[in-house]
Amino acid sequence: MRDWMRTLLFLSAFSPALITMAYVRYDIHGWRLDVLQLLIIGLIGTALPLAIVKLVKLQGESFAIHAKKIESSDFMLLAFVGSYLLPLVLKASEVSVNAIVVVLAGIAIVLWLIGSLPTHPLLRFMRFRFYKVESSSGVVYTLIAKRDIRDPKDVKLVKKISGAMLMEDDGGV
Repeated sequence: MRDWMRTLLFLSAFSPALITMAYVRYDIHGWRLDVLQLLIIGLIGTALPLAIVKLVKLQGESFAIHAKKIESSDFMLLAFVGSYLLPLVLKASEVSVNAIVVVLAGIAIVLWLIGSLPTHPLLRFMRFRFYKVESSSGVVYTLIAKRDIRDPKDVKLVKKISGAMLMEDDGGV
């Protein structure tokens, strides 16, 4: 798969914050074009993780990995959940939709340049787990799995999302 997919996956983690911002804008100003734009973009972004996971499952090539170390990467979950509530706290200061697009574009560029992805709250809500996995050759990956993994030997087959990001191949389950 490609780095653009990893970047889109990570950007989609901010989508609920846009929905929250749409609600706050609606509460302050009523229905306006910016409320509708934020709501539509937020809903599309919320659906993106499911589409990306499905695409990886359908088109990703499976390969074996020999993991020697594994640890949970759920530490960033709180930061994302906090970002969802931030618009409520700040009462969505008068930031234009264009300014939000510019900020998201800047975040996208930074995310394109980093190798992996911290935990994704929407996927975590759908019972996916995020792990930092070190292969037997010493390469460190972010692994997305649908199950709780305690022993690195339990990781057998994976599918590549990007250079440093993998999804466990669950055999079509």
